Amino acid sequence: MTPPRASSKLNYMPRFIFAAVIPLVVGQAAAAQLSGRDLLEFPLGLVAEAPPLSTRMTASLWNPAASALSAPDRGAFGLAGLTTPKEQGVGLQMIAGEYRVRPSLTASLSFAEASVSDLIRTISDPQSEDGEIPYSTMLASAGVAEERGSLRVGAAARYRWTELDTDHSGAVSLDVGGILDRVAGTPIRIAASTFLLSPTNEATSYLAAADLPVYGRDSTLAVRAGYAVNFTDGRGNDQYAFSTASYRQLDGSLGIDRSGAFGNVTTRLRLGVGLRYAGYTIAVGREDGGAGVGASYQFLFTRNIR
Repeated sequence: MTPPRASSKLNYMPRFIFAAVIPLVVGQAAAAQLSGRDLLEFPLGLVAEAPPLSTRMTASLWNPAASALSAPDRGAFGLAGLTTPKEQGVGLQMIAGEYRVRPSLTASLSFAEASVSDLIRTISDPQSEDGEIPYSTMLASAGVAEERGSLRVGAAARYRWTELDTDHSGAVSLDVGGILDRVAGTPIRIAASTFLLSPTNEATSYLAAADLPVYGRDSTLAVRAGYAVNFTDGRGNDQYAFSTASYRQLDGSLGIDRSGAFGNVTTRLRLGVGLRYAGYTIAVGREDGGAGVGASYQFLFTRNIR
């Protein structure tokens, strides 16, 4: 039999390492934080946007205030997906809907799922055993958001459950957020929110961002630039410098993300483009990988209903 190529072994080495530490993680999952938190650190529903300012995806995961609909829109629904290279094998999906129950009040529902494929079960060496190790997490959210002039505020109740080999667990969280479109009469926009805020079994993220217009002399082209930060309990932080542009029905966004976790610092370029037409939005994005891993890709589709 012809031995496998060295490059194939290197490609799958991250999974062998992950599978080797699974028993340790399972044994500590109940006493420590809920497993699967790392799967929700990917920018699901974002196309190179700042998480607390992003309004492109229906019922945005990252800021409950972003769900607030304005007239004449009565409702919206959306789909989002994210895929990583085979070295990571992570896939994420999200479906969401919103409805304006009162002139200034919007209710939203969303469901997100993330999983890792092809985790080989091992005992004491890289020789695989029968079956794969299941590793996934699901997040259900129900939220409300209100718009008052240039201020939008929101809250979302969430339940997250996970599967890690034979371990199954869940936790409740409550997130809040706000977006202010004008600060003291200026065109500066600021936002802040939490993600998975829970007193137990969750690593809470705290997000903040601000941007301002850098070009907008006519009604067809608008360019904004800003900065965002994200701190997650016990995991690390992200700093994101970004710019967004809109030209007629076209949207574009790009940014540099610098993340630090467990003593390692990674810098990634994010790019995104989108098209808006007759209430529909289609957008795609790309984010560089780190540590020799290839890029991940995002997809988003939404429909606003009037």
